[in-house]
Amino acid sequence: MAAEIPKYERRDGRTAGAHYIEEAVSVYLMRHPDRDAWVIDPLTVDGCALDSTHDEYPSNAECHCQHTFPAPGCDAARDRMTGVSLPSGHELLELLADTLGYQLITPAAGGDGR
Repeated sequence: MAAEIPKYERRDGRTAGAHYIEEAVSVYLMRHPDRDAWVIDPLTVDGCALDSTHDEYPSNAECHCQHTFPAPGCDAARDRMTGVSLPSGHELLELLADTLGYQLITPAAGGDGR
């Protein structure tokens, strides 16, 4: 299998003003009610923002910007991202589809939602 070219590349350290700000979310799984298999826990798709997996995120600790620390521009970008809500389960689905090159079809558009 050939390596895929990522849709969004890191540009920190190469493009002025581009900073690597990261966050991580939990996708809760549960045992399938009828067999030993994992399925998405309903809490993951309840319409609320997913839970962060870290206490001190978002983080810019991995940014390769050309600034020496402290880096006011990088810190400002990180601070702005603290005001951006984490995605809901549905929004995460849309982010994954976009990144992987899939197009989602909703029931309203004539599909069955898959």
